[in-house]
Amino acid sequence: MRSAVRILLGAVVLTAIAVGVGVLTLKDEEPETPEVKGDLSTADTTTMHVRRGAFCDSVPTEDVTEALGGAATEKKAYGDGDQTVIAGEVSDVAQEYGCIWTGPEDSATSARAWVFAPPVTLDWATQMTKSVPKGCKASSSPAYGKPSVALTCVDAKKQPKVVLRGLFGDAWLSCELTGKAGEATATLQKRASRWCLVTATAASA
Repeated sequence: MRSAVRILLGAVVLTAIAVGVGVLTLKDEEPETPEVKGDLSTADTTTMHVRRGAFCDSVPTEDVTEALGGAATEKKAYGDGDQTVIAGEVSDVAQEYGCIWTGPEDSATSARAWVFAPPVTLDWATQMTKSVPKGCKASSSPAYGKPSVALTCVDAKKQPKVVLRGLFGDAWLSCELTGKAGEATATLQKRASRWCLVTATAASA
């Protein structure tokens, strides 16, 4: 009888361990990125701290689809020291961690986000907020870190693009959304506001 009791107790203990391991495994598989609600107008990004590291896998697929206006046809991630295309057909060794999603073939839309690998000081960040690339102009937008800058641009193919950049702790984070040719700037800015909050949240997770 005592042997039977020992066997029964042993089975109970093993079952408890198995269940416990199962719970831990399921917990580990859950997404680490918090669900993003709203956009930059409903969030305070000035207190967020971004990691200077890879974050692409933390960006939810459904948010990428929403930003692009359709499912992504390609995703590319790169890290510090990788040879990658920086702009157009110009490639260089990256000093950042970034991701690029390409939208449906008939739309030519794209979504990007990247964070500098080296730390950025407040003075350096302030200087970068004053830099406006050719074809772009500064625009109004809720804060994206502190300090930050928002840009609206038009590329050579007449496609509108919204870019937001800002300092999160010691990390300089940029996000970019390119819309369809002829798309209204206000419409693209609205999607970009949410997209940039999504990427900041993923990069700080």
